[in-house]
Amino acid sequence: MASVLVLAGCGSDPATADRLALEQPDAGYLEVELPTFDGGSFTLADVGGRPAVVNFFASWCAPCVSEMPAFEAVKSAVGDEVAFVGINVQDRIEDGAALIERTGITWQIARDPDGELVRAVGGVGMPTTVLLDADGAIVELRTGALGQDQLGDLLREHFGVEVPP
Repeated sequence: MASVLVLAGCGSDPATADRLALEQPDAGYLEVELPTFDGGSFTLADVGGRPAVVNFFASWCAPCVSEMPAFEAVKSAVGDEVAFVGINVQDRIEDGAALIERTGITWQIARDPDGELVRAVGGVGMPTTVLLDADGAIVELRTGALGQDQLGDLLREHFGVEVPP
């Protein structure tokens, strides 16, 4: 199954990015164990059984910060139909925690201090958003900030989930 990558790294305009088809990476990304901010651990396999939006972000990435309210709005609108996971990448723990507090995001958050997971899924810039189907397969991979309507369109296209206005 191919996934799609939009080349539009941190600070660039995703509307003008080119789309490239990528091969599905080895499913080992589901088992990469990441620390959480509360001292626990998390893997993408923990989501299991429902589609998921996985958003890789960092406090030093302005587009990451700017898209967070849109993701929170979509998460609130779809409830438990779709899991939302935030992965704080290559950030100091205090900077990631401060961003989470400031933006008020409410989904599962883990840390990818060395960028291992973002590389494993094929991410090449920030922010990176990955959509996983209920089996954990990547059905979409986007680099660059997404707005509320764009994210809603992706959920409708890949998961048949309607995002109320």
